[in-house]
Amino acid sequence: MLTLATGPGGLICAFRFGGERPVRLNWDDIQAPAPVAPGQFLWIHLKIADSRIHDWLERVDDIPPAARAFLAGHDSRPRLHITDQGVYGLLVDLKMDAGDADNEKGVLHFYMDGSRLITVRRGALRSTDSLRRLVEEGADFDCTPALLARLLQCLSEGFADKLETLTDDVDDIEASVLSDRKETDRSALSAVRRQLAEFRRHIHPERNILGRLCTLGHDWANARALDQLAQVIDGLHSLGANIDALYERAKLLQEEVASQMAEEMNRNLVVLSVLTALLMPGTLLSGIFGMNMEDVPGLRTPGAFWYVLALMAMLGAGMLALLKKLKLW
Repeated sequence: MLTLATGPGGLICAFRFGGERPVRLNWDDIQAPAPVAPGQFLWIHLKIADSRIHDWLERVDDIPPAARAFLAGHDSRPRLHITDQGVYGLLVDLKMDAGDADNEKGVLHFYMDGSRLITVRRGALRSTDSLRRLVEEGADFDCTPALLARLLQCLSEGFADKLETLTDDVDDIEASVLSDRKETDRSALSAVRRQLAEFRRHIHPERNILGRLCTLGHDWANARALDQLAQVIDGLHSLGANIDALYERAKLLQEEVASQMAEEMNRNLVVLSVLTALLMPGTLLSGIFGMNMEDVPGLRTPGAFWYVLALMAMLGAGMLALLKKLKLW
């Protein structure tokens, strides 16, 4: 058995279930675990950035080599692998503190069998933090699939909270668009659509692959836990539908903003065209009388300048009347 320093920073928390209430374990309990009694199992939550966690994963001989390599890997797309020994896969979750909206998603690798659930992450995630708090408050589970179902529920709740925030943003933008459009509406909608597109890219494949968990045939996956998994996965399907609906709503609002901008531009072009038409006769007349030739009419006539100005005004008024008659303005 591998011996490492006590309490590496990569061990976030560990609990043993199956008693009156969950029992917190330390690193020594993980390195040299006592035999797991019937009805008991472990949850081990790790941070893979610690090299000692890598060493521990390489030496745990009762986990399939492919699963150990997967837990320490850098995959970023949702996936699920079911073997005779257990289940391992990857979930996309929201980070705890994401300052950048384009970088708020993290990944969680997990391995589950009848005696333990091992979760591995790089950055702090909302789902595992919520689950840890629930366990510390005394939440108990009767098997590893039930624990995984609660983890998935925490994940779904995190995305639902984020979706509610985006819905509020879209509501505010919609009110602005329908009343007095602001210059920030278009960029704000683009940011919302970008986040929703990211959610769709991960939630849809995640909910599809997790559906396979409901068909686990292992003896440690009892019917009650599989029902819980099915209910949580149904919730993910509902979440995916809500994301699609909000994405389409944001898309329609963005098209409305584009339509308003095009309409405003058209109005401006009409005004410019009318002004051009009104000034065109005067411009033509001033160009003619501005020729540097000796025989230009009125060159030496007293008051000719005012006659030309009056003629230009009359031509402008006539052009305006013509535009009104043609209903072009």
